[in-house]
Amino acid sequence: MSESSFSGVVQLEDPGTWRPYKKHLCDTCNAGCCTLLVEVTGEDLVTLGYAALWDLQHGLKKLIKTLKKEGIIKRYNFKNGMFTLEQKSGGECVFLDDSRQCSVYDRRPRVCREHPVKAGPRNGYCAYRPLKTG
Repeated sequence: MSESSFSGVVQLEDPGTWRPYKKHLCDTCNAGCCTLLVEVTGEDLVTLGYAALWDLQHGLKKLIKTLKKEGIIKRYNFKNGMFTLEQKSGGECVFLDDSRQCSVYDRRPRVCREHPVKAGPRNGYCAYRPLKTG
């Protein structure tokens, strides 16, 4: 589907409805991508300031327990070594602020930095949802 033929409603759970990504779309988007489940690495948690390398190497179980208690992660996948970030009650990323801006933008995880160009359910496409006005 080309951008010029885009006419449907974007459904977050169906990447086939997403529109081709253009950088300017983020300026008027309601941050739909910030309601996707986000898996991050231990390195991402270090960058975010929620873990130290020592924790990852020597105290992983304690770190997992602490991050769950603090509401930073939902779970840890021991098979792939990925942490799933917690979501707010509305499904938004735990780091999305009240104005729908990323509160950790300068330290955001790699997957967020690369989405939607190199990371996400459909590379090169985004779940653009225009900001509601009025």
